[in-house]
Amino acid sequence: MTILKTMSVVILTVMLTSCSTTKKTTATYWVNSAKVDCDAGVGKTTCLQISKAENHENAEWSNFYAPINGFTFEPGYLQKIEVTETQLDAEGVPADASSIQYDLIKVLEKKQDPKLAIHDIWAATHINGKVIESTSNVPTLELNTTEMRASGTNGCNNYTGQIKNITSDTIEFGAMASTRKMCMDMAIPDRFDKAFNSISTYKKKG
Repeated sequence: MTILKTMSVVILTVMLTSCSTTKKTTATYWVNSAKVDCDAGVGKTTCLQISKAENHENAEWSNFYAPINGFTFEPGYLQKIEVTETQLDAEGVPADASSIQYDLIKVLEKKQDPKLAIHDIWAATHINGKVIESTSNVPTLELNTTEMRASGTNGCNNYTGQIKNITSDTIEFGAMASTRKMCMDMAIPDRFDKAFNSISTYKKKG
């Protein structure tokens, strides 16, 4: 009888210890509207980008390498989701897998990403309200909002660089690298460069 009681205590202790190692927490993420190329340890793939910011317009996005069970990614849409994070037993997790299991609780909000409205190649027609009369060497601006990069020509030199942030009406560029050619007429390229360096807001019409 004594032996049976002792074994019961041991079994109960093991069960309680096992339960205490499973830690669950709840978190809220914004999921970005586009996936990005990333290195997940087993080669190149594409990853979600998430942020725990309250507002997606102020988000700093981080690559997210693990799956979220029950979540459906939709390109072009920002989604605010609530998830359960379950800490797994490290001994049972493969070396290239996440030690946390993510499960969708619910989608709190979904909206079309305003950045997609300007994802395109644009040709300049005016600079500070003044019409560009030349039909050759027209300045252009290509906005790749999925990769957050900008490129184009000022009418003479090509440029490329990073887009730091975009909201529904503001845009912030990083440093731009540019070629250094001298063309016959630098009036439009110089005007474009000066205007481009002062850009902070935008508006799409039509």
